[in-house]
Amino acid sequence: MKALHFLPYIRAFEAVARIGSVRQAADELGLSPGAVSLQLRRLSETTGLTLLEKSGRNIKLTAAGREFAQTVSHAIGNLAAAVEDGTDRRLESHQRKLTVGLPPALAIAWMAGLLVQFAGARGVTDLSMRNCIRASDVVWDDVDLAVVYDNPPFDGLWWQPVSDVKLRTVCSPLLFPRLEGPLRERKLRDVTLLHEDDGREWTRWSAASRISLEGSRSVRVQSVAIAVASALQGQGIALVSDVLTRSYLYEGRLIQPFPTAIPASAGYYLLCPTEKAEEPLIQAFANQIAAHLRGERSGDKQAQ
Repeated sequence: MKALHFLPYIRAFEAVARIGSVRQAADELGLSPGAVSLQLRRLSETTGLTLLEKSGRNIKLTAAGREFAQTVSHAIGNLAAAVEDGTDRRLESHQRKLTVGLPPALAIAWMAGLLVQFAGARGVTDLSMRNCIRASDVVWDDVDLAVVYDNPPFDGLWWQPVSDVKLRTVCSPLLFPRLEGPLRERKLRDVTLLHEDDGREWTRWSAASRISLEGSRSVRVQSVAIAVASALQGQGIALVSDVLTRSYLYEGRLIQPFPTAIPASAGYYLLCPTEKAEEPLIQAFANQIAAHLRGERSGDKQAQ
């Protein structure tokens, strides 16, 4: 491999050939002009080629130098492409498996579908979804990132909000005619109220809207997903986040019978271990969620 002894001097030659100045090339390489000139002489000695010649106070490439510079430029370009391809393959291999924790209601509403599309576009061939609601539900040994309904801070984790969360009443259009009388009376008599908490959110909404819950029926379900499903089936009114019902409202499958909204007691947050926060796949998914929500909001405005 004696012919490759010139390799240590290639960087200096490439810089001089590209820039056309020993001094400027030295500045770029962080070397002295003398050191660059020495490397150029060593390159000519080891290759046996006259690559540069003086032109007044400057230097220029000889015919052999121009041909050699073109070969060097192609070689450096090929090396850079090989490194980039290798990096892409390494990232693809690392990202081939993805496990995400999601609240069931959010997954059913739209995020599971978004995640499947995202995984397909990113070359993820092994996608798993886990149920979680609070950050404490997530087993991080088995999960790469999660969306939770909770409140920060989240110790030891990177996090960012997914969306503002406000609670509004939703029901099927089929149920709406039954609400006309109670609405005038400021009561929800004989109407089924669907909830998954102990009823505190409905109490807060009643105070904010000044609509009495007297005479209403209470149905407590195990999850928000069941409350939304029951509302879709015309079984009552649910008090849930716009984040969960936006697509159903846009499609006309649900309506908001009352304008009053109250802030939720928690919010949706995207979480991952701090050491993974800068990984391209994590950031790309955060951007995908934000883009989806922006698109949904634009769709709502257009529909109105």
